[in-house]
Amino acid sequence: MKWYFLLLLAPPLLAGTYKAKIEPYDARTVTSEVSGTIVMLDQRDELKPLDKIVIEIDHRLEDIRLQNDRSKLQLLQEQIALKQSQYDSIKELSSQNRFTKEQYKTELLGLKMQAADLQSTIAQLEDTLAKKRIALHGEYLKKLYVRKGEYVAPGTKLMKVEDHSGGRLVLYVDASDRAMLEEANISVEGSDGWRIEKAATSTDETYVSYYRVDLVKKGKVPLGRVVEISIHQP
Repeated sequence: MKWYFLLLLAPPLLAGTYKAKIEPYDARTVTSEVSGTIVMLDQRDELKPLDKIVIEIDHRLEDIRLQNDRSKLQLLQEQIALKQSQYDSIKELSSQNRFTKEQYKTELLGLKMQAADLQSTIAQLEDTLAKKRIALHGEYLKKLYVRKGEYVAPGTKLMKVEDHSGGRLVLYVDASDRAMLEEANISVEGSDGWRIEKAATSTDETYVSYYRVDLVKKGKVPLGRVVEISIHQP
């Protein structure tokens, strides 16, 4: 999954004064980690906070293989228990020759290796199945990039998701404001409780005269609203 932040240039209006749009606290693009046909998806889920499986990719073959492999593992474990019992009963007997004991031990080790390989296969299948059911837990589904019945490959964009548990303001401040940022008072129009999450110590690659500063706040905020931010000496 590729995480990213929505950025908005906030050039100064006056010295120490900026404007920026309140964006979601976080945002990410969900991409597919597996291939297959989408068998479950509801376009009506867009623009809603969700706590459910949003996209399901066809997993019929994996279900069958997983069921068969679990049955095989159960049988194999029974064989291991039986062979272990047989080996334990003869390994200390002087009446049994060394060849017989080693044969039983070799068979037991072979069965255990088969079981370990099968457990690895089962774990891989379970991982694949988990990746074919994409769920959201309290996040906001901003946009779906695919539709039901569409075939997807690893890396295909599936949906855009936002975290509305708070807000983010991205500023690009000038050198003088950046120099006093550590001790400055920062005021955001209409609300308080904002804090500096990170502040660049070198100028931005795109806005070469400015330094990026991220302000964040948890809790309810007016997402999408353009606000004025003031940076001033205490």
